[in-house]
Amino acid sequence: MPSRHRQQKAKTMSQKKSLSFSLLSLLLLPAIVTCEKRRPSSMLAFCQTSSLASLRTATTTFAATSVVGQLNSTKEEEKDSMEDEGVFKQLNIAFVTGNEMKKKEMQMILTSHGATRGPDENTSLVKLRSVNVDLPEIQEVSTEAIAKNKAIQGAQLANGPCVVEDTSLQFSALGGMPGPYIKWFQQKLGSDGLYKILYAYEDKSATAVCTLAFCPYPHADPVLFTGRTEGTIVEPVLGRGFGWDSIFVPNGEDEPFSCMSTEKKNSLSHRGKAVRQWADWLGKNQDELWERQGGRAAIGHKGLDFKSSFAEE
Repeated sequence: MPSRHRQQKAKTMSQKKSLSFSLLSLLLLPAIVTCEKRRPSSMLAFCQTSSLASLRTATTTFAATSVVGQLNSTKEEEKDSMEDEGVFKQLNIAFVTGNEMKKKEMQMILTSHGATRGPDENTSLVKLRSVNVDLPEIQEVSTEAIAKNKAIQGAQLANGPCVVEDTSLQFSALGGMPGPYIKWFQQKLGSDGLYKILYAYEDKSATAVCTLAFCPYPHADPVLFTGRTEGTIVEPVLGRGFGWDSIFVPNGEDEPFSCMSTEKKNSLSHRGKAVRQWADWLGKNQDELWERQGGRAAIGHKGLDFKSSFAEE
């Protein structure tokens, strides 16, 4: 073990001994007070200079302050030691979704994107964990409003940082519908039914929209990131992917998402654009987020000094 680490270890052991002494003082204090109450003459002499209540308050305050100070000091020493030894820190963030494919796509983007790329090709600044719960959705045509509301619910449910997404598929011929209701249209009609809705219309253009809402901690204001991809609705082409991937062809391409590799889809999709915006924001604010993850209290609905960025790409 390097000399510096031996010194840190010795210092930490000394602090733990001192911490044990302070805690012992707190435990023995009631016994000391009881003994004093049983010795009237001693108490009378002591009361000439101070009161027993003052002694108890002063001793308790000193011991409690010592405990907190030493715990914080020990925590800082351990943090410095971890950084010296090259331990890679990750932000633990809950992703509210029942779709593992969405999580896989998001984690791939975070692992490969510069702002959140880890020390090797398999790690990222962000460690996502799935929270499989169907959150209630407000009746809205705006993906931003829906995602924001779900993020607030999700952060309280996860008791920590949480990200959610809301997706919209807007058919130009239908004035932007089905929009944020695409999930239920897909469940009831399937991709073939969605294609047939536009069968009688010459205009088959559509816009795919994904809004990510990230809540840094419970009751905080969510930060929004929206990605859009223009494209055309075609007859379903079976392949990989999920949802309506089989009928959406991005502009400039000749095949739907379902026929693309995950890497290519991520580079073009509405979700990929939104996640990269979020990744850039996380990179700028990782120090503040680590402080929060490490236990720093937040004040009010903002709490930490986050750096803003544009939410649209």
